[in-house]
Amino acid sequence: MKIHLHDYKLGVPTTVSQEYDPKHLELEFVDLKYSRPLSMRGTVEKGFDTLAFRGTLRSEVDHICGRCLTAVKDHVDQTFEFFYEIKGNEEIETLPDIREVLILDHPISFICRKDCPGLCPKCGINLNQS
Repeated sequence: MKIHLHDYKLGVPTTVSQEYDPKHLELEFVDLKYSRPLSMRGTVEKGFDTLAFRGTLRSEVDHICGRCLTAVKDHVDQTFEFFYEIKGNEEIETLPDIREVLILDHPISFICRKDCPGLCPKCGINLNQS
């Protein structure tokens, strides 16, 4: 989302919202697929030298367990708070920061449950089920 500074009044919080396509943001991985668009709702408040951008990112995802390969539905509900120096700028691009918040929230290796035994090394059956 590009924030055009001339659209905001000094010291007045303004509500903003936008939907993103997770594929366009390159947020999907081998073990993470978004099942809904990413919804952002927040506020923008312009100060003398800084801009405060706060809000929440919401969506639904399918995590793939790193042990048993089972898909697990989950909700994304991530808050964010960014501050930008605005001196000499006409607009601020927030997309890289939004993307970074979501990537950092993604675990290195998702496991469906702590005691997941995974797949049988001989036959490949899911040991959670049989």
